[in-house]
Amino acid sequence: MPLARHLLYPTALSLCLLSAAAQANERWYQVELMVFANETGSASEQWEPLPQLNYPSSSRFLVYPAQVEARLAEHPGASNIDAYGRQLIVMSALEESTNIPPLPSPDTAAPETALEPAVTEPDQDPLEPQQLYPTPFIALPHAQREFHGKSAYMQRTGKYRTLFHETWVQPVQPEATAIPLVLDSSGDIQDWPRLQGTVTLHIARYLHVETNLWLNTRGDYLPGEWRMPAPPLGPPSLVVEQPEPNMVEAPEPYYVNQVPADHSVWPGDPNAIPDLEQDMGPVYPWRHAVAFKQKRRMRSNEVHYLDHPLVGLVVKFTPLDEEQLHEMGLAEQRSDADTIAGLD
Repeated sequence: MPLARHLLYPTALSLCLLSAAAQANERWYQVELMVFANETGSASEQWEPLPQLNYPSSSRFLVYPAQVEARLAEHPGASNIDAYGRQLIVMSALEESTNIPPLPSPDTAAPETALEPAVTEPDQDPLEPQQLYPTPFIALPHAQREFHGKSAYMQRTGKYRTLFHETWVQPVQPEATAIPLVLDSSGDIQDWPRLQGTVTLHIARYLHVETNLWLNTRGDYLPGEWRMPAPPLGPPSLVVEQPEPNMVEAPEPYYVNQVPADHSVWPGDPNAIPDLEQDMGPVYPWRHAVAFKQKRRMRSNEVHYLDHPLVGLVVKFTPLDEEQLHEMGLAEQRSDADTIAGLD
């Protein structure tokens, strides 16, 4: 499903219609990445009881076109996608919604908004490019997945379960400027999926993939009833801003020095003991998490596999030349034009 550019204005449009000069030193690839769980993993392995699990201070997301439109339908307003793949919606003052996701908890990591975008803004008018480029980090249709048949076969065996499988195009950056890609939606759903964490793709002489992932487990291999503390939730990919209500400022409440007959506290009494059950937030539904942290050097046009007793990762980088990029950008532009024409 194409992502119409009218949903990307004003920020992301400048990222996809760049001049050839601005992109001259960047190498673009189509990336396919699949992460799966090994359901028959060895129970005899010894895992770190308290692994170091965290999200980086800056990160980015893949953009899912259907999800962008569904979110906008749920929260009507002005929407755009920022340089990190986050959808920002400023709701209309005339619209109300009771389904706004909660703000991240204090333990939730979030991207640093002060960072420069991953792609430099062009000096010239982006609406008059010398070279068209596709929008990076947009999840491509399932039909473009090379591993689709392999994934289906693995799941049919009952021995494996696919946890993440997407393909997209992007310029691969040097390690110093590469931004980790978040693979899960825990920051939006405020819950812990089976797979969490990030992967970082960067390039030097070779291509490199670095995993910062973990698999949440039932902990059947643990003794007794011990369970680890909950790992962090990820940063949110959706930010919804509600308009300030036009209300007359309410007077400060005051309390009369009286005690109810049953010696309970008055409703709203600042001395009242808070309801601890309501303040605890979401409960970690798993017992343990197993870290999957690896680094691998690889070549393009080859399928690479990162092994682990409980989880595996398959990745392939396919290089894209200027002609392919231009054709992809042109096809995207035509699709967007058709979509916008249909809205008129």
